[in-house]
Amino acid sequence: MTALTAAYTAAQAQRAATACDFAAQAEQIAHRIDRHPHTAGRLRELTAGQCTLYRIGIHRHLGDLDTALAHSRLLRPAHLPTAERRARAATDTARALLDVGDTAGAFAQLRLVEHAAPLEARRPSVRALTDRVAELRPDLPGLRDYAQRTMVPPI
Repeated sequence: MTALTAAYTAAQAQRAATACDFAAQAEQIAHRIDRHPHTAGRLRELTAGQCTLYRIGIHRHLGDLDTALAHSRLLRPAHLPTAERRARAATDTARALLDVGDTAGAFAQLRLVEHAAPLEARRPSVRALTDRVAELRPDLPGLRDYAQRTMVPPI
């Protein structure tokens, strides 16, 4: 997971070659682990699915939205280890879809966030995505109800 974190960090800093090198390194390690699985009942963090999930965010940060969305299409959320990871996949995909102008598609992904892990839909970063969708397409069916369900209640 360290290589994936380094890849994501490099992408945020617009260091494309470094980001892609670290992501490729993580994928090689994940494939090696797949060939020699350790089955002591522990959850594996580094998997091919995790690598694909990170690639969505990496390529989005690098401005390569087509590649980010291609990785999103390859991802099988059911293969991710936790509900929060499935929610992250939908969140990252929603961001990429908003970046390419597919507001309805982004909203569909936000619904997947809520379905996978309802509390994740209340995170400030996800709420900001919801606000952006509402700003761009307030007419989307179900958006008002979604926004109300995921609003952080006042203290």
